Amino acid sequence: MLETPKTPKRRIALWSSIFASVALLGAGSWPILSGHTEPPKTAAESARKAVEEARGAQTARWAPDALREAESALRAAQMENRIQEVRFLPFRDFRSARTGFAIAEEKAADALATAESLRAEARVKSEEALRQAEADTSFSEEFADALHLGPLERRALQKAKIGLDEARIYHERGDYRLAAARAAEAATQAREVSRTAASAAERFTEPRLVANWRRMAADTITWSRETGGTAIVVYKENRRLDLVKAGRVVRSYPADMGYRSFQDKLRAGDAATPEGRYRVIGKRGQGRAQYYKALDLDYPNAEDRAQFARLKKAGKIPRRASLGGSIQIHGEGGRGRNWTRGCVAVDNRHMDDLFNRVAVGTPVTIVGGDGTGVYARLARQHASTTATGVQ
Repeated sequence: MLETPKTPKRRIALWSSIFASVALLGAGSWPILSGHTEPPKTAAESARKAVEEARGAQTARWAPDALREAESALRAAQMENRIQEVRFLPFRDFRSARTGFAIAEEKAADALATAESLRAEARVKSEEALRQAEADTSFSEEFADALHLGPLERRALQKAKIGLDEARIYHERGDYRLAAARAAEAATQAREVSRTAASAAERFTEPRLVANWRRMAADTITWSRETGGTAIVVYKENRRLDLVKAGRVVRSYPADMGYRSFQDKLRAGDAATPEGRYRVIGKRGQGRAQYYKALDLDYPNAEDRAQFARLKKAGKIPRRASLGGSIQIHGEGGRGRNWTRGCVAVDNRHMDDLFNRVAVGTPVTIVGGDGTGVYARLARQHASTTATGVQ
């Protein structure tokens, strides 16, 4: 029996079926051929390493928000990557995951760069704060060396120095923000000490007072020149004793003063060297003086008593206060600091020389200074730095 030829309709259906199968096969294989089903292992590893590098660079400290963004982007990309991995091969599409890993890597790089920038900026600020604190503390220590600070000021200065040491340690550890904050605290404490000390030293910059001191010293030198006599001029803030003969300074000795000599002597026990015109009323040789040898001065004189009465009446000194006395120029000085309770002290070698050149009745003029001493310099420096905002 002969086979019946296929009809055109049947042939068309056959070819349609073939074409559909080919199309379906092509559509299923296209994602594979295009590479969309291939897991982005390299991109995933690169993103992971970038985030790890950012974490290792202490980005969590310096740019925590930026690091969290990078970590979040990495987790999202990893989740999308996992979703695609569990799909049937032809239906996998890792394009979104690949893009996510690229974004995570970029964010990690941005976080790292931000952290490094902020860390460098914090380091600079820490260094600046340390320099400022060191300058403020050093300046306060100059005041402390020149003036006898009270217990509160001494404690404050000590706290400032300790704070500065702590700030240095924090800086070395890389805790720059903490270092800057601690240095700023130390600077503030030191500046407060300087402010208090400068307030006490301001009188040495007062034009009328300095002019009066200079006039007193000049009058004494003029008297010496006109009479040919010997006189003594003591400059408290300069820590100097000048011996004048016939109007000329023939000897100049370093001298130590009362430890609170930034002020005039007002009463007994204030540890200040008096300011005024006095005379030598007695000489004590070795063995007759507490400090090697001594020249007794006629403190308090009439002017001192009158001032004491005025201040007491005005309530500026305690009612039970006494005027005091026993002011001398004596030996055992040369210590390079003010330490006496109001006397003027020179070293023993200079005391021997002075003792031999001075007689009872020798005029002694004690002034605060001539406007060029340590108190005036520090007070002016403090005023200058405060005005310019440097300190």
